[in-house]
Amino acid sequence: MIEIFRRIHRKLIGDPLAITMEARIFHEVCIVAIVSLVFFVGVNLFVRIPFVSAVMFSSAVLMTFLFVNSRYWGNSKTSVILFTILGNLMLIFNFFLNSGINGPTLLIFMLAFFFTTSVMPNKEYRFWVALNGFVVASLLTVEYYFPELVKNSYASRSGYFVDTGFSYLVIMTIISIILTYIRKSYEAEKNNSLKKSIALEQANESKTKLLSILSHDMRSPLNSIQSFLEVLIDYDLNEDEKKSITASLLNETKNTQTMLVNLLSWTKSQMETGLKVNRFELNGFETLKVTIDIQQTAALEKLISIRNEIDPGLFLFADADMLKLVFRNVVNNAIKFTRSGGEIVLSSRADVDYHVLIIADNGIGISAAKQPYVFSLDITSTYGTKHEKGVGLGLLLCKEYMEVQGGKISFESKEGVGTVFYLSFPVADLQVNPADPEDEAYSDQKLQG
Repeated sequence: MIEIFRRIHRKLIGDPLAITMEARIFHEVCIVAIVSLVFFVGVNLFVRIPFVSAVMFSSAVLMTFLFVNSRYWGNSKTSVILFTILGNLMLIFNFFLNSGINGPTLLIFMLAFFFTTSVMPNKEYRFWVALNGFVVASLLTVEYYFPELVKNSYASRSGYFVDTGFSYLVIMTIISIILTYIRKSYEAEKNNSLKKSIALEQANESKTKLLSILSHDMRSPLNSIQSFLEVLIDYDLNEDEKKSITASLLNETKNTQTMLVNLLSWTKSQMETGLKVNRFELNGFETLKVTIDIQQTAALEKLISIRNEIDPGLFLFADADMLKLVFRNVVNNAIKFTRSGGEIVLSSRADVDYHVLIIADNGIGISAAKQPYVFSLDITSTYGTKHEKGVGLGLLLCKEYMEVQGGKISFESKEGVGTVFYLSFPVADLQVNPADPEDEAYSDQKLQG
């Protein structure tokens, strides 16, 4: 029951992400005021003030209109201004009908003052505050010099106490609501600012770490390339020596190119407001066929065999380019950290919620100390079994690309035994989101590579 009431209340007040705090305060005040005015009608009838009851009923109807105008018609600013103007007019009328300085009207003027300072824009609220003070001062002056204009509306002493006490309770309730909203909004903004500050600090740390990695890791292959070229120019080498140096030079160039591709991809993903993800239902075997053939060539240079056991009927709901980049990086790592004569097995499985690509090697494995940092910039670059060098961005990029597709990447590794990586993609039915028109448009397509 309480939860139902809370849902209704949230729906009436409005979504904090779509409606400003000032508007939500106004909606809350309107609801409390409408309920309170209805009660006031009954109270004033009980204490025999029929004219005031009529005023209160009219005010309740007016408040309902202003609430609808703001909450459902989107005219929040207009409603607040109308509320302030008409509220002052009603209070002036109520002042003369309801015992003037001896009635609750001055308390309600104080509430109006507090409300105005809470919801009016900074450039406008000073005018309305000054108007509030001017109206109150004018009413007191008029009653002081012309007391006969003010009607004593209380038929009994008990009626006076009931009216004043109930007015106080309603006013304190509204003030409490407004202060609660202000405090909650302040805490929310403070928490958001703190989160942004932490995120900014982490981003700066990542950039610092990235620059440190680049300054160290890019220098090494470039120095090697320079040294190879100097040897070719300065020394008279035989054909075998030239061929060996040329092969080493080509290998260093390939490693440097891979580093730069990963760096540029990662930098692009960090700088853009959001990665463009084009998810299709892809045949995993056909999509990765060319990539696997290229990796076969690289593996043969180290006498490593790649066994492809991926199910030809495996379908993955993924972005083709991201899938290839992630798969290529993981297989590259497997080749890099597998000794000559080793084996890499590519396989797949279809679980209930995920379709999984599996890359298993019998390489040197990952030490337990490094495993928690595999998908971050905190891990130090490691030389492969033939002194291959990387920039350390490959697996971080894989993690980001898998997550942006709704998938995940995980691994198991034992030092000296080997490593198994799992690329898990949600099945198509789980990924179709009616709010995403691209998913609706492409969810039924099956692309072969």
